[in-house]
Amino acid sequence: MNYTVRVELHGVKHDSEKYSELHDEMEKQGFSRRLIINGVSYRLPAAEYSRVSSDTKEQILGKAKTAARAVMGSDSKYSVLVTGDDNPRAHHNLEKI
Repeated sequence: MNYTVRVELHGVKHDSEKYSELHDEMEKQGFSRRLIINGVSYRLPAAEYSRVSSDTKEQILGKAKTAARAVMGSDSKYSVLVTGDDNPRAHHNLEKI
């Protein structure tokens, strides 16, 4: 399964040290900041990650939360959205509108 994961650190600018830390933590969890399509590598937008895995969406969500928690501490300081080849999406702490 191909997953794309978006992590938002609340109140943090994308060029801050916290996002650099997040990139390192996401890499430790097996995520990449690049996407390969037809043998060509593409850099993903800021705070988006890719992972090819047989894990469930919930397992992928858990790994992304582990990385974000390592950087931010409490659950209320970040949001995560997981999309995959199927539906529905998995998420954590998205703002209701």
